[in-house]
Amino acid sequence: MTAILGRVAFDGRPVNEQRFRRAFDALRPARTARSDLSVTGSVGLGHHDSGLDMSAPQPVTEGRLTLVADARIYNRDDLVRTLDCPVKTTSDAQLILRAYTRWGPECLQRINGDFGIAIHDAEKRDLFLARDHIGARPLFWTRRGHEILFATLLHGLTAFDDLHWPLSETRIARYLCNPHDHRLESFLGGVEAVGPGQWLRISATQVTRQRWWDPDAIAPRTGITPAAAQEEMRALTGAAIRARLPRNAPVGAHFSGGIDSTLVTIMASQALQARGSNLTAAYAWCPPVDEHYPDMGAGDERRVIAAQCAELGVPARFGAASGATFEALVAQPMELQGTADLMDELPVIAQAQGDGLGVMLSGWGGDEVFSSHGIGHVGWLLRQGRMAEVLRLARRHGGGLRRPHRMAGLVWRAGIVPLLPGPVYRHFQPFADLYGDGAFPSAQMKALDRQAAPSPGIRLRPDADAYTRQLLQKGHIAERMATWAAWAAPAGFEYRYPLVDRPLLEFLLSLPPDIRFGDGSGRYLARQAFRPLLPRGVKKNDLANEKLRLDNRLGWWRMLAADAQAGRFDAPCPWLDMDALKRTVSQDPPKTKFAQISAFARFFVALRVHAMHARGTAGASGPTLPSDARRKPNAGKQVDAAVGGA
Repeated sequence: MTAILGRVAFDGRPVNEQRFRRAFDALRPARTARSDLSVTGSVGLGHHDSGLDMSAPQPVTEGRLTLVADARIYNRDDLVRTLDCPVKTTSDAQLILRAYTRWGPECLQRINGDFGIAIHDAEKRDLFLARDHIGARPLFWTRRGHEILFATLLHGLTAFDDLHWPLSETRIARYLCNPHDHRLESFLGGVEAVGPGQWLRISATQVTRQRWWDPDAIAPRTGITPAAAQEEMRALTGAAIRARLPRNAPVGAHFSGGIDSTLVTIMASQALQARGSNLTAAYAWCPPVDEHYPDMGAGDERRVIAAQCAELGVPARFGAASGATFEALVAQPMELQGTADLMDELPVIAQAQGDGLGVMLSGWGGDEVFSSHGIGHVGWLLRQGRMAEVLRLARRHGGGLRRPHRMAGLVWRAGIVPLLPGPVYRHFQPFADLYGDGAFPSAQMKALDRQAAPSPGIRLRPDADAYTRQLLQKGHIAERMATWAAWAAPAGFEYRYPLVDRPLLEFLLSLPPDIRFGDGSGRYLARQAFRPLLPRGVKKNDLANEKLRLDNRLGWWRMLAADAQAGRFDAPCPWLDMDALKRTVSQDPPKTKFAQISAFARFFVALRVHAMHARGTAGASGPTLPSDARRKPNAGKQVDAAVGGA
């Protein structure tokens, strides 16, 4: 991956070059082809380049403007023609700066890519920061007195040891009381992310924020036929995947057996074979077939994975997570890496590092729009008065006329509940409350959380299109992307997400509901468009992985109970109700699946916060990130060690 770092003093005070260089070195990813920095007076800028794509020195200067960018542009040809730039010698960074010089912030509408951008204007003495539409590349910033600092990853900021990095108890309280609340504020006080699809203009006295990409602003498309929509979807998907293949580095792909990852794996393999190469491997979370997790029959997704990998000539790497992997994830510095909690990915990172990957293609983000389940479409049909179609859908997916109760239940849950007014909807809403009263927050944290403004939750709507747009703005997609970027950097590769490509998303969001959601069956348009390419029986059916996760939860629970007896939770933590945590973990796990998952989820959040507190120190200004946790928080060899025994 590439990474950028900046420090700008608006009061004219010079940036200390030696200090800047130390922080810049701490930010260096494992795969770095070249590193360039510039410290001139009150401005320090640096850029690490992975060499995966067109490599060129940064910062780039044009007149009064200087740019550093962690960026990959996918519509280079269009921009080169429009801006009249030399094709072979113009880097992505130069294209972005040329576009900004001509169009200002409006240039972001013309750039298709994954990026975090910083542009310093020496004449206006301000700083422009921007992030791509979905948040594929992270970018964090903070104001410290008269200075602005920014970095791709948080440990690039905290490596400036002349500054104080207090932990935000308000953010910790929100996380404990509502872990699903994805916010731009980090756990480091005063540090926040540039939002997906957002730009900021920062001066000595003010910050201007603006959304440059809004899924709600995408205009509907009319007059398109189902066949034409399917053809365009295939073309855009293929282009998005091909654009994300690096020039000269090994490529892997996530492969779960579901539609999204299956398509990415197949189409990437075919594109690479056309270039005379192939995927290095396909990576699954589910365990290999063995005596512990035997073949579970026709619905076992491992059959699809194994058969498709054999047909493509791609090695399959199966999951290796265990109860010990939970401990490895708890030990990771969440305050520097974000809250994404899929511990299944840690063994994948170790496997990818061992394979020497440069890029991991992932279908993450595909569920929300690309292969949407169509949640809310039944309610939309009811609002349109199309009762015959609702009944046909209920018969098809509710078990037929012989099961009237199931049919009625489907119409109630999928069609009527989304139409209910707010207070009534809250009583019947279908989203299970996984965390209940939170993850063992102390009374102090509960009181602090009550003072914070709550974020709007996700509401099921009688419109599948509106529901998918709501999901795009929830924040969970970018949160996982930021965490995975932090995990992958020390392992020498980066993630790329073709199914959230901006032209592809905008095309899908413009389509009429009848074309996108059809007969109401899940993932309707994707199945229709890619029917010839998809193997028979493709479906996310991870029975073996769910059994592995159950075994891992129970295994970790036993480890925690033993640790509780040994005194692990005896030390006070002002953020947690330690008595309740210790009492609960010492009990037997609940018998029902949901109760067990809920209890485990609460443990997991609480223990990550417990570990964060243990890493911190009680300073005069409150809990602070200690200096030994500020630099390179997750070196590649540590990833291997963390999961090696899993």
